[in-house]
Amino acid sequence: MTSGVQAYIDPIFEEIDQRYASEQKRIAEFKTKSVLHEGIHEYLKVTCKSDGLWVDTYEPFDWDHRRPDMDIPGFTEGVTLQQVQDEWMPVFKERIAALYNSEEFSPMFFRYRLEFHLEVVLENKASHFTFSLLNEDKRQHLLATIEQFVEQKLDPASKAIPKEEDDFFLVRHLLDPHLYPIDAQRVNELLNRMDAKVQVSRKREEAWRHQLSRGLMHWAEDEFLAKYADREKNYGLEYTVRPDILPSDIPAPAMEMFLLTAMRVGSTDADARQSYLEIAAQLGSNQAAEWLKSGSGSIPASYTSERVTCQANDILQTLEVQIRSEEEESYREALVYLCDILRKGFTKEYGMKFKSKVKNYLPVPKLAKSALHRFFANALEYPSLHPLLAEYAETVMEEFKWYNDVEPGEKSAMPGTYAVMGLGLKGMEYFPLVSRYMKLVDSEHQSVQDGYAAVFAEAHGLTPDTIPVWARILLAGNDSAKPLKSAGIESAEQAKALVDVLEKLEDYEQEMIVYRIWGGAKKLKNSLKQAVPEVKEILETLIP
Repeated sequence: MTSGVQAYIDPIFEEIDQRYASEQKRIAEFKTKSVLHEGIHEYLKVTCKSDGLWVDTYEPFDWDHRRPDMDIPGFTEGVTLQQVQDEWMPVFKERIAALYNSEEFSPMFFRYRLEFHLEVVLENKASHFTFSLLNEDKRQHLLATIEQFVEQKLDPASKAIPKEEDDFFLVRHLLDPHLYPIDAQRVNELLNRMDAKVQVSRKREEAWRHQLSRGLMHWAEDEFLAKYADREKNYGLEYTVRPDILPSDIPAPAMEMFLLTAMRVGSTDADARQSYLEIAAQLGSNQAAEWLKSGSGSIPASYTSERVTCQANDILQTLEVQIRSEEEESYREALVYLCDILRKGFTKEYGMKFKSKVKNYLPVPKLAKSALHRFFANALEYPSLHPLLAEYAETVMEEFKWYNDVEPGEKSAMPGTYAVMGLGLKGMEYFPLVSRYMKLVDSEHQSVQDGYAAVFAEAHGLTPDTIPVWARILLAGNDSAKPLKSAGIESAEQAKALVDVLEKLEDYEQEMIVYRIWGGAKKLKNSLKQAVPEVKEILETLIP
């Protein structure tokens, strides 16, 4: 190696050695919790610019704009791409291979394959060079471990249940193109076996589905979409198919795997499923186009009677309901159909097209006057349907999910919102349902519940029976929620009921409710100047 090349290479490896030495201390003490975890490091990137160099042992985010790991003013001045290709890269290959094969590192330090990336920026233009190293012995050992895992842990006849710590690695390995050729049928068979194994508890199922969706989406983005489409942003699901891509350019096994990925992630992310299928249709998949048109076939796509027609598309996340006869039985049939398809996997975050001659809405100021809102408000007019509406609400309520009846924003509402708020105004038997809803609601990102407390108090009054629920509604308010126009706490009985509730809460929760009712402790203190002595004595305990 010439002294000229050495002047560039030495500081780079000085930084790499320093980074690896730090990692070696950590990894030497690391104990894996999964037999499928064969190593940690699989990526190394060096970036050279005029002001210094960067070393990344994990793939950096696109928005990573940190300062150089080693400041070297004028570092790339005088460097040419030909020099990098002819003089730098042979040295990188030799020295990186020496590190990769060194016995100085613990067996867990490297994975069976290491990718090296070099980015050199000359005159504000980035050029990229890459190569990979393979430890075939380690790869074969990993393949044998995976096969043994499948035989012992995924055998339907075995009582063995894989650990949660295995989930991430199993998905990663099954989708790794450097371990296995793409085979959607084989992958699906093994995933089905895993699905059956984790049915020991809801928590175990959810943990598995989470890792499965993450792994599948990672494969879709890095192994499929990266080849055929451009991402609109650095994140999200918006992709544009490259104009030079033809359907014949896409290997059939890759498309089959992408379709399987779309359908699998749909159980936890219906938006991703729809986006993936739309891309697949643009890339020439007739199956994707058919699913987008008619649904996946996993739920009853329609229901028709002389009173009502319902049509659902689980891919587009839409439900169409046409009421031909305005009567209780029409809404009962529609609700029964809706509950049925929800139990069979229809998304909770659906939107609705609704045809009806009746236009009822709940008297809650912030709720969107959407078709979905109108459907539930109409159904709430029939008392005999209230138990069915409560059953529906219990089925769909889920934190961090929203109906798709409006554009995402201040009108967005958690599934079950319209049914729960309507039932809460109808009768005390639904107060526990209202409380469960308010505990679930994501008050950081949803605000439609802010106007419900005043409407609830107007419907039922404030009594020892209603105040606990009223307080829970207030507590679920968004940070931007304003104080009520009227406190409503005027009697000793009301004051005592409120204090009894607040005494069981954390200090910050007490402060929030006091703010929502009076505008804060200071305004409460001022209002007590006009209160009767009995009320004043009770409420003064709320002032710090």
